[in-house]
Amino acid sequence: MFGFDLGVVTGAIPFVQKQFDLNNFSLGFVVAIFEIGCMLGTLVAGGIADKIGRKKSLVIVALSFIITTIGIFLADSVVDFSTWRLLQGVGVGAASVLSPLYIAEVSPAADRGKLVSMNQLTIILGIFLASVVSYYYGRGGELSSWRWMFGFALVPSMLFLLLVFFLPETPRWLVKRGRNENAAFVLNRISRSGNVQSEIDSIKSSLQHFSEGKYRDLVSKKVFPVLLVAVSIAVLQQLCGSNNITPYMQIIFEQANIRLDEGLFNAVLVSGVFLIFTVFSMLLIDRVGRRKLMLLGFALMGFFLLALAFLFMQDTVQSTLILISLGGFIAVYAFTLGPVTWVLLSELFPNTVRSKALSVSAAALWLACFVVVLVSPYLMSLDISVNFFIFACFNLIGFFFTKLYVPETKGKTLEQISQAFTNKEPALVR
Repeated sequence: MFGFDLGVVTGAIPFVQKQFDLNNFSLGFVVAIFEIGCMLGTLVAGGIADKIGRKKSLVIVALSFIITTIGIFLADSVVDFSTWRLLQGVGVGAASVLSPLYIAEVSPAADRGKLVSMNQLTIILGIFLASVVSYYYGRGGELSSWRWMFGFALVPSMLFLLLVFFLPETPRWLVKRGRNENAAFVLNRISRSGNVQSEIDSIKSSLQHFSEGKYRDLVSKKVFPVLLVAVSIAVLQQLCGSNNITPYMQIIFEQANIRLDEGLFNAVLVSGVFLIFTVFSMLLIDRVGRRKLMLLGFALMGFFLLALAFLFMQDTVQSTLILISLGGFIAVYAFTLGPVTWVLLSELFPNTVRSKALSVSAAALWLACFVVVLVSPYLMSLDISVNFFIFACFNLIGFFFTKLYVPETKGKTLEQISQAFTNKEPALVR
């Protein structure tokens, strides 16, 4: 649902723009208001997840997906459309916190990167499904096609609501609530260690290093430096240019003299690349490590953005090379920054403040996403080559920031990472 709601707008943009007669700035706002909703969702998700649990919070999110999908399908004005997209964003923002949080808290340390990356894989599956649905409904050119593109989301949203009831609550939340017997029952089902009591004792020990987990604890000497790194990672993931390209792919294709029907089909191909290389990430992240993939991602994405800037500067636009460069950029993002960012954000923080710190970090990510999505149509209308060059520069900044400040967390339990930050162990960083 995260991926579908994020990706469906790519195919729907040409139809929505005609339906409501939007100029470039209005189009950017209508698309970007979704990100404002996402930011709001991230800010409320952490507190709710701590109060009622991770599982019940996911049930609420699933219900919100169903309601907002129906609302968008029935929207008959730009105000209605924007309002429902804002509310849909709230659900997606909450999911962007709750899903990696949940997975990180139930995963063995050796497989946590792969399993949190699976969250990214399903996001990309959603984007791929959205591109296929958009191509199916949009190839006829009917103005109302956008309604069916958005409306199809009712299928995965109802499936999500059904499946979430089969999830257990996370053992770390249960221990925080003093429900050690319930935590032991869950750990007996999912743990590989064979020593459930030892795991519970480790979780209890990690909780003793911090207070109960209020938002004010995020500015403590132990947590605030970690929060700064996490927020920077989140913002740089957006400034790399992913959401400058993905939502506005049809505009890029149009400037490359590619027809709408061809563009919708090409979007399916690019989404397929996204999907395949996300699988590569799952295979690599627990072997290569988070930090190396981040460095590789910033370097290669900067290269492909420079290639796009150069291609659009030519007198004759070479659409095939542009499509290849776009595919290369998406492929690199899919097995580096896309999944790795969410893995790092779910790992870095102590157990007591993880949900709230992840909420703040994700809110920063969605705020940066809002700015990128809002200004992108305007930048592309001014000079698309300059647009790509600007985001290439941000990748250079991201590379050096990662090299200097981003820690390696591969193979460590959440409690070990928390303890390392508490004791300021330099071994964690390299």
